[in-house]
Amino acid sequence: MKLIEYILLCTTILGWILVLWSGSQLRPLRARIIVAILLVTLLLHIFIENWRLAMIPVYLFSISLMIYSLFKKSKLTSCPPKRIKTILLSFLSLLAGMLCWGIASALPLFQFTKPSGPYSVGVMDYTLTDPDRKFANGAHRQLNVRIWYPASDEGTISATYIPQADLWAKVIRQEYGVFWSLLLNSYRHLELPAQYAAPFYKKSGSLDKLPVVFYLHGNQLGAGFTSTFQALELASQGYIVIALEHPGTAFLSVFDEKSYITFTQAFKGLPDNFNAHNTASLSIIREMQADVQFVLDYLQHIEDNEPNSPFSRVMDFNRIALIGHSFGGAAAAHILTNTSFAKVAINLDGYLYGEYPDKALEETQLKPLLILNGGLEIKGLEETMTGLEKERIIRHRLLGKEGLEVTLPEAGHLSFTDIPLYSPLLKPLAPDIREQHRLINEHTLKFLEQHL
Repeated sequence: MKLIEYILLCTTILGWILVLWSGSQLRPLRARIIVAILLVTLLLHIFIENWRLAMIPVYLFSISLMIYSLFKKSKLTSCPPKRIKTILLSFLSLLAGMLCWGIASALPLFQFTKPSGPYSVGVMDYTLTDPDRKFANGAHRQLNVRIWYPASDEGTISATYIPQADLWAKVIRQEYGVFWSLLLNSYRHLELPAQYAAPFYKKSGSLDKLPVVFYLHGNQLGAGFTSTFQALELASQGYIVIALEHPGTAFLSVFDEKSYITFTQAFKGLPDNFNAHNTASLSIIREMQADVQFVLDYLQHIEDNEPNSPFSRVMDFNRIALIGHSFGGAAAAHILTNTSFAKVAINLDGYLYGEYPDKALEETQLKPLLILNGGLEIKGLEETMTGLEKERIIRHRLLGKEGLEVTLPEAGHLSFTDIPLYSPLLKPLAPDIREQHRLINEHTLKFLEQHL
C-alpha cells in the first residue's frame, strides 16, 4: 500500500473507534471534523496516487464512517454507550480494517528495483506493420515493439509499465469484462525507473555501437512488457533490448480499439507428449522467427536510410543475442540454430521445441547457448510431459562445449517474469522473487559478457 492509502485506512479505523466510544456524546463539530479529514484524505489519495480496485473495501469502510458520523450527529441522545457493545463493535472495526488491509495488500502497486548498471534507461514503443504477412482476418500483420536502451541523464517523462495502458484497459473491458478492466487500472500509472523517449547515452560526445538483445516472451501469459525486470537491467548495463510482442502467442496484442489479437491456444486436446507439442509448435516458432527477422530488417533499414532516427548508427548488428522465456526460450534456441545473424541465445526455463539437426554439430558450428532452469518443485504441479528423452538429446547436442546449463533451485517457471510481483498470493509459485530476479540477471549478464 502507498503512504496515503495507509493514512486513509488508519484514520478510518481510529475514526470508527472514536465514534463508537463517543456514543451519544459525539458532538456535531467532532463529527464534521472526522468527515472532513476522511474526505480530504480520500480525495488526496485519488488525485495523487490514483484509485484502484483492491482499495474498494477501504473506500467503503471510510465512506460508511462518514455517513454514520453524520447520522449520529442528527440523532443525539443522552444515553451513555454500553461498554460491552462498544468493545465488540470496536473489535469488529479493527477486524474490518485488517480485512481491508489484507485485500489491498494482496494486489499491491509494486515497484521495480532500480537497475544496477552505470547507465540511465530509456524506452520507446512502436507498432510496426509487415506488408508481406497477414493475420487470419486478412489484415497485415502488426507487431508491438518496446525498445530499451542506455540513456542520457536528461529527464523527460517517466515510462509506464504497460504501453498504451488506457487502450489496453478498453480492450480488456470489451474482451474479458469490467472486473478485469478495473483490476488492470491499478497498473495503468505504474511508473518505471526509466525515462520515455530519453536521448541516447553519449560518451565524450560520440555514441558507441551497442550489442542488441531480442527478447521473446512466453506463451499465453506473456506480453511485450512481462519481463521488464530483465530489460531494465540489461539496458542499464549497455545493451539495447528489443522486446517483441508476438500476436497470438501473447496474452493480448492491442493495436487500436477495434484491432487486437488475443491468445490462440495451439496445444488444446494434445497429449502431454514432447513430440506432439513440438509438431504443433513448429509453425508458431517459424512465425516468431519471421517476426524477429522483420524487426531486424526494419532496424537495418533505419541504419542505412534514416540518419535522423534515434536508432540510427547505435546498434551493432554483429553482436545480436536472443533471450526467451518458456516458449520464447524455445524460439530463441531455434533461431540461434537456424540463422546466421544470432550469435548467442538464452533459454529461460523452456523446452527445446523447434527444428534442429539430427546429427551432432561440429564444435565450430555450435553457438553459445545458456539454459537457465527453474528447479522449484511445487506439489500438485509436478512434471507430466512424456517423451522428454528426445528433448534431452537435443539439449545435450546444442550445448556442446560453449553452452551452459544452470538450475536455480528456488526459481519457479514464473520467476523468470514480472508476474510474481503482481501479488504476494503468487509466492508459493515463485518465492523470494526479488532474489531470483537478481540471480537470473546475474547469470544472463555473465554469459552475454563472455560471449557477446
